[in-house]
Amino acid sequence: MAGLEADIIELAGEPFNVGSPKQLGEILFDRLAVPGGEKGKTGAYATGADILEDITTLEDSHPKGARLAALVLDWRQIAKLKSTYTDALQDHINPETGRVHTSYSIAGANTGRLASTDPNLQNIPVRSDEGRRIREAFVAPPGRVLVSLDYSQIELRILAHIAEIPALVQAFRDGIDIHAMTASEMFGVPVEGMDPGIRRQAKAINFGVIYGISGFGLARNLRIPRAEAQGFIDRYFERFPGIREYMSETVKTAQEKGYVQTLFGRKIHTPDISAKGPGAGFAKRAAINAPIQGTAADVIRRAMIRMPDAIAGLDARMLLQVHDELLFEVAEDQAEDLTARARQVMEAAASPVVDLKVPLVVDAGKGENWAKAH
Repeated sequence: MAGLEADIIELAGEPFNVGSPKQLGEILFDRLAVPGGEKGKTGAYATGADILEDITTLEDSHPKGARLAALVLDWRQIAKLKSTYTDALQDHINPETGRVHTSYSIAGANTGRLASTDPNLQNIPVRSDEGRRIREAFVAPPGRVLVSLDYSQIELRILAHIAEIPALVQAFRDGIDIHAMTASEMFGVPVEGMDPGIRRQAKAINFGVIYGISGFGLARNLRIPRAEAQGFIDRYFERFPGIREYMSETVKTAQEKGYVQTLFGRKIHTPDISAKGPGAGFAKRAAINAPIQGTAADVIRRAMIRMPDAIAGLDARMLLQVHDELLFEVAEDQAEDLTARARQVMEAAASPVVDLKVPLVVDAGKGENWAKAH
């Protein structure tokens, strides 16, 4: 945080409190003359994450402002890591066990995912390097290791099945790198020797499209101009027209019935699907995503129910479920056996009820801490 603060103040050209939205607004919109500043009722400029994300896309017209906004976003992320995890998790250590114990709610999320509270161990970050380091604090006792088993791209696999996208189904069956394949299809570049940056863009589009991302949202995520991002999305739908058909059909079903269903037949109600105004887009995106995320939630629950029998006889226990991941603690010399048994259960969890057109694949890792296991 201190390092980023120094860089921010150097860019700003004068010292200020980086944690003060009011002072940040004055630096950005008054001192650096970044366009588009809007004052709220208090007379201070708004400097929420969405506004800063927009400023980061002004690299061409306002490089200094764009850089400063990007640094502040990074600083805020680390400040949040410190307050939410580094500082707060220590208060949750149980004095008797020396461990942190979460509580699960079986109906905590509309899609059917489990919710974790007090503390929430499902939102321990994994996307950023700094966030991943928080996982280093979760350690196995001596002589034991943590084993993580994680469904690989389960939501994309379910989308390929539900929306019946032949190119995606075939790619998953052939074990091809799906993000590289999408990049190849969209940008006309060979999969071999692909620039990681292009693959990263395709990955953002693959996952963004599942959640109904707009050109505006993708521009923010990739920090690229809006028109370019919209072009990516348009090209994506041209290449995979089945996805757009699935989206419109799902919204139509939700409007007619008031619910959508997972592949297992579980209903997810969509009461706001016909809402007007700002919430309308969100309700549609939620309805589109619900059968996909809901099916993934059903699959991992089925795996969890079968797990005690599968690992019986091993010196092991299931510790955590984090959406598409199960985390175990096991005696060091039994880690391979546990991994084989747990993987078999997870990869077969949809059957016999649902016969997926694509295989479910589980990635596994082990280590003395959660970061190394992932």
